[in-house]
Amino acid sequence: MMNNPESIQAKDVVWKPDKDSGLILDHVNAMLYSGDFYGILGPNGAGKSSFVRQLVKLNKKNAGSIGFEQNGEKKEIDSIGREQLAGLISFLPQSVGSDVDFTVYDVVAMGREPHRKRFQPLGRVDREKIDEALEFTNCLQFKNRSIQQLSGGERQRVMIARTIAQDTPWIILDEPVSSLDIRHQYELMKVLERLRQEKSKTVIAILHDLNLASAFCNKLILMMAGKVFAAGETRKVLTPENLKSVYDMEFELIGGLSDDRQYIIAKM
Repeated sequence: MMNNPESIQAKDVVWKPDKDSGLILDHVNAMLYSGDFYGILGPNGAGKSSFVRQLVKLNKKNAGSIGFEQNGEKKEIDSIGREQLAGLISFLPQSVGSDVDFTVYDVVAMGREPHRKRFQPLGRVDREKIDEALEFTNCLQFKNRSIQQLSGGERQRVMIARTIAQDTPWIILDEPVSSLDIRHQYELMKVLERLRQEKSKTVIAILHDLNLASAFCNKLILMMAGKVFAAGETRKVLTPENLKSVYDMEFELIGGLSDDRQYIIAKM
């Protein structure tokens, strides 16, 4: 049984919603390694969300393969049950409903469901993981409040806390900062960066902000028209040439004034 895949490989993955639709994923090839912070970039309709949904078996691919590897052992995702997969990868979708009036603690506790039998009460380890996730995301101070009483940024921190409480080695997030203001975007990206650095998690996040990706991600996957256009180290992927090809715009890269990061400016 795999505990922490060293890599996940997608090979020639093809997917379309139905037989009358065009391809959303057109022979996607990608290799993701444990211990990195991946940003997945690309214009609307590039196939980003469809790709990550393949990694958690939410869409059934039409062709191709997705395989996990650990200690020389290879395993196809199709042979991994949903319970085992929930112990390997936690997934935060782009939109998470919060109409029910749960407390913050109860919402974060939902992340422990893959580790418990149905209707089994929370155990000591569960409560430790929940408290740790609340503290890590700075949510402890409102753990007893209703999720409905929180701001958008606070709610998103709670959802990430729930993902952390699931305690998986791989974490996938679909546009985790898209609805947040600049301050909360950076706060959440710092939380994700700390997950990689302090908790040895592998983080995969779909992003639209090129500068956030440049600042926090050490690896990028740049998608276009259902394919992977470029992948690898951030500096090698975020080039003006690649960005122009994918976004059909001119870009300029500026070196950081006080750090080693690059800043991207669109030229209209």
